[in-house]
Amino acid sequence: MLSRKKTEADLAVEILLEHQEPMYYETLLKEIAQRMGRDQQISTLVPIYSRLNLDHRLQYQGDGYWYVDTKRVKGKD
Repeated sequence: MLSRKKTEADLAVEILLEHQEPMYYETLLKEIAQRMGRDQQISTLVPIYSRLNLDHRLQYQGDGYWYVDTKRVKGKD
């Protein structure tokens, strides 16, 4: 079975689960870009941010912080 490529949102979930606490959006975006092997220029980060906004697993906490809603992550208790 072929495994699919991880999306930006998949990486965000992975990172947030590793950190086990909300992360500031800029730190999260830069970590995602790094794991994807991409630069950390604003032109790279803006589309990543847009994609995170569309994913139901990720929640905006306020003051620039994001967290993962573990109830919405498949295979996670």
